Formats: sequence, structure tokens, C-alpha cells
Amino acid sequence: MKRKAYQPIQITDGAWYRVKGYTHSQCCGCGLVHKEEFKLDNGELFFRVTVDEKETEAQRAALGIKVIRAPKD
Repeated sequence: MKRKAYQPIQITDGAWYRVKGYTHSQCCGCGLVHKEEFKLDNGELFFRVTVDEKETEAQRAALGIKVIRAPKD
């Protein structure tokens, strides 16, 4: 039987999303740390993700990851 295709969603920092049984998530391995929050509103479950800068910095230091950003034009 063929696997059903899935459509990943773009997560925006600080936005709430209704939980719909997503089955796939992936990490790029860059050490980016997110704070995840959940709430129940009128019988529907929502979640949001925000970047935790302090924990990201600590995690990247522990893993020896250095991020160099290109200068903006």
C-alpha cells in the first residue's frame, strides 16, 4: 500500500495552531530550541512555539555549533 503524502505547515514564532493530529516533524540539527505551549479552547486543542534564545545559545555552545549570518544588504 502506498504511504499517504503529508503537507507540513509553516510555524510562525508565537502563533497559535489548532492541533489536528500532525504526524511529521523534523529538526535540522542546528540546536534551535523552542518553547512549546498548549491550550484547550472551546473543546479544541491549540499549540504555539516560540524560540528560546537563551536555551538555543546554551545548546549550540554545548554542541560546538557556531552560526554565522550573512550581512543584510
